[in-house]
Amino acid sequence: MLRSLLCTGLLLLVCFLAPGNVLAQDWLNSQLNTDGTSQVHNEEQIVVDPTNPLHLASVWRDFRLGYRQVGYGYSTDGGRTWTNPGLFVDPHYAMDSDPALTVTATGIFYAMLLTFTGNTSQPDGFLLYRSTTGGASWDERGFAINGVPNVFEDKEFIACDRTTSIFRGRVYCVWDRFNETNIYCVASSDGGLTWTSAKRVSNQSSNQFPCPAVGPNGVFYCAWTNYGSYLRVDKSTDGGLNFGNDVNITSIYSPAMTLNGGIDAYSSPALDCDITAGPFHGRVYCVYMDKANNSNDFDVYLRYSTDQAATWSAPIRINDDPFNNGRDQFHPWVTVDNRGFLTAVWLDRRQDPQNLKWHCYLSQSTNGGVTWSANQQISTVPSDPGHMLTGEMPRIDLAAGRAAIMARGPVPLAGEEDEEGAPRMDDLKGHPHPDQDQTRSGVIGEYIGVTSYDGYASPIWTDTRNGHQDVYSAFDQAASAVDAQAAQQADRSLVVAPNPSRGPVGLAYRVPSDGWVGLQVFDVNGRNVRTLVGRNIRGGDHHFIWDRTDQEGRPVASGTYYIRYRAPGVERSATVQVLP
Repeated sequence: MLRSLLCTGLLLLVCFLAPGNVLAQDWLNSQLNTDGTSQVHNEEQIVVDPTNPLHLASVWRDFRLGYRQVGYGYSTDGGRTWTNPGLFVDPHYAMDSDPALTVTATGIFYAMLLTFTGNTSQPDGFLLYRSTTGGASWDERGFAINGVPNVFEDKEFIACDRTTSIFRGRVYCVWDRFNETNIYCVASSDGGLTWTSAKRVSNQSSNQFPCPAVGPNGVFYCAWTNYGSYLRVDKSTDGGLNFGNDVNITSIYSPAMTLNGGIDAYSSPALDCDITAGPFHGRVYCVYMDKANNSNDFDVYLRYSTDQAATWSAPIRINDDPFNNGRDQFHPWVTVDNRGFLTAVWLDRRQDPQNLKWHCYLSQSTNGGVTWSANQQISTVPSDPGHMLTGEMPRIDLAAGRAAIMARGPVPLAGEEDEEGAPRMDDLKGHPHPDQDQTRSGVIGEYIGVTSYDGYASPIWTDTRNGHQDVYSAFDQAASAVDAQAAQQADRSLVVAPNPSRGPVGLAYRVPSDGWVGLQVFDVNGRNVRTLVGRNIRGGDHHFIWDRTDQEGRPVASGTYYIRYRAPGVERSATVQVLP
């Protein structure tokens, strides 16, 4: 009976990457902000530590004090549970916003904050923080850009070179300079202590929403939205010191729009690169929302480049609901993990005939973005744009709020923002906030996020199930159940299912204590076909999905294969039959 339960659980696990029905209840949804207020939390990013995939860090825009700040959280168990210590401590400016997040190949996290006075007509800056504790604590590293007169720096994102290039460890920051509306870039090779001078990326103005990524050999890419209704990209091969000519990725229906319910949405690019040694090495991916000429709703599309962003593929539609069904998909994000697997997430209204409530959805590709897995609903409760701040706003004492941040103490104050996303200080002084104010309910932030390791995704999104905006993430509960069942077996530390298999093979294994773990696949001749795991891992229950490829990413032939598992004090083996 126990063996049957194990196989059933692992079949659910395999569905994570294989086509088929995936149940929303297989995902454990967790609220990351634990401040206890009913205030706005949105614009999330999440990143996994490549040296320890159990460690994840997250950041988001946080109004718990009644005005813009940035909150952070961390997980030490692969995203199953989260801790929210509080807010970043910024002693320079009154407000923080637009958080961005990246990580080095050695597991150092960096967070960038837009920090400003609260008045967009005054100079602002981008302040970098560093964490060497898996996102549990952060230290200030200084400004990437600050106090440039007569401009407002906006919409910054960051990326780090995790390749073996001469720029390994280099941190890049890109942004839009208002009112000039050109894209700029700075870079740091010493963890943010010093930065290059600002380099203009875009050849023409009227731009917004830049997104950076680093490809093989340290080639740096930046894509953005041009308000002439294009997505464009440029690159630097010398560490962000010089850029070439802008390239059109695609034309778009509209760079900005207001969706049903008053939600501001943008056809902005989400960019990432394959830096693995797999078959799609060097491919550059761009995911975005768009409306096709013969459609009345917005969908999520991908285009990819195999020649360093010089040319781009035809669009590939990722969401698999019926085309032109009047249901919008928006706020997409994409990541490429350590195995070259793509994961895309977005907010999706396919379940609501009124095209109003949304769920968070996810899909993956293991073949370079050409085809995608069956879309998975990963939020267990729908979100309603009408569920926003309710009640009356108390008077905001900005000085007291700042003191609370410095003391890291929670202050349950209300706050709001205008429809363009800029703070309105006069609205933060005793004015009542209308119950479910529809003029503001659509402002749920402008992006969400996702990270992945070994094909296991950790998404993060804005959720209103509690009647206001909160930050939620999801954990693959089906795989977790498999691990728990496997751990109950006193005489077995390795479970393989399904067996035989016509698709991916799920592996659940128990690590008795911290240490080096090896998980390998051999053929009948004793040849090492694939090393699935070979690194130090924390003790506990783990899982892996073998996609039936060898070390070079090529599909293996059908036949019998041997799985060998080694951990501190444990050595196990099992056979699996791979069917055509």
